[in-house]
Amino acid sequence: MNILITSTGKKANLIKYFRRALFNEGGGKIYGMDTDPLIPVRFLLDTFLLAPAMAEAHFESWLCTQIVAHQIDLIIPSRDEDLRVLAPLKDKLFSSYQCRLMLSDTAVIETCLDKSLFYKWCESHGFHYPKLLDATQLCQADLPIFIKPKIGSGSQQTLLVRTWAHWQSIQADIDERFLIQSFIDAPEYTIDLYRDLQGKVLSVVPRVRITTMHGESVHGRVELDAQLIAHASRLAAALGLEGHVTIQCFKSGVDILFSEINPRFGGGFTLGVEAGADTPRFIIREHKNCPALPGKLVLQDKLEMVRIQKDIFYAHTDRKVFCFDLDGTLCTESCPYEDAQPMPLVIDKINALFAKGHKIIIATARGASSKRCWRSLTEQQLKAWGVHYHELHTGKPFADFYIDNKAIDVLELI
Repeated sequence: MNILITSTGKKANLIKYFRRALFNEGGGKIYGMDTDPLIPVRFLLDTFLLAPAMAEAHFESWLCTQIVAHQIDLIIPSRDEDLRVLAPLKDKLFSSYQCRLMLSDTAVIETCLDKSLFYKWCESHGFHYPKLLDATQLCQADLPIFIKPKIGSGSQQTLLVRTWAHWQSIQADIDERFLIQSFIDAPEYTIDLYRDLQGKVLSVVPRVRITTMHGESVHGRVELDAQLIAHASRLAAALGLEGHVTIQCFKSGVDILFSEINPRFGGGFTLGVEAGADTPRFIIREHKNCPALPGKLVLQDKLEMVRIQKDIFYAHTDRKVFCFDLDGTLCTESCPYEDAQPMPLVIDKINALFAKGHKIIIATARGASSKRCWRSLTEQQLKAWGVHYHELHTGKPFADFYIDNKAIDVLELI
């Protein structure tokens, strides 16, 4: 199947994790669209599509043309602005092209993206939220306060006000576009939740926000708190959320205060996936009419994540030595070796490097534990899959680059 991710900009992790999910579910291609032709992640995509702005009148016809031309099966919106434009097209794209938009319905999207509407919804459905304050009646005893726009993301235009002098200096600029709420001195959580197409909540992974930057968690820890899981599940069902959503809340004593919902993947979703809730894979399996959960869901509590900038290097000149892992990199894993299936996209890249004169080494740990020799089977599989290579190793050879699905950079480890 083929997947299109919108506004790919800096969405390297979204591309990476959907790529892995496709590998585990039969393969496919990742397309990405953006209005900027110079986005850095375009090199991680199988095909980059230079898109018109979504506000343009011809955007819908352009999108439909791409769906047909590239046989797009699934579209993953990555920004709030994308959700507003694409939600009204959800039914049309599915009925006309069998292309699924993975997002909630339009009314749900609007409720989530406008925080004032979300708070009104919470009030009418019995969910707690931070206390809202009236700017015209604010007094010094109300401080500290937190100001944020009714519509916005990424902590843009948010402000913590601790002193009366500070409030007086900005008061004239705080109009109806903003919400003022009591500052909550309590742990803040992001909850990654997945609700399937039948309305069943399949996974809920709360993670405490230890450090944030530009509204996204850069240091977090999984906290499988039963109360958070129960409240978030109830909210998702009552609101009618669909697919992967990101819920923000505070836990103040025994009270859960919901602050906002991003009805899409958030920046720190990878922590929930690594904890065991592989929602990109759930989405792909659902679209293929398979049970979203391939087995029993087991979540890892207290898993911690720190997000860092990662540089990626490309060699375009000179002859280099590339060493590729086998299972989970060049072919599927978690199955008997005899049943492994090739990853055509990886093989195509290997063969392209081979054709350019680079040396290709395949290295495998097959038999390392069992002491059984798998060389004959492996050679037969590589030949059948059309892999062009120079050497096959069962030990570690020298290489300029090592490509492996389990590799950890030692500089990140230490």
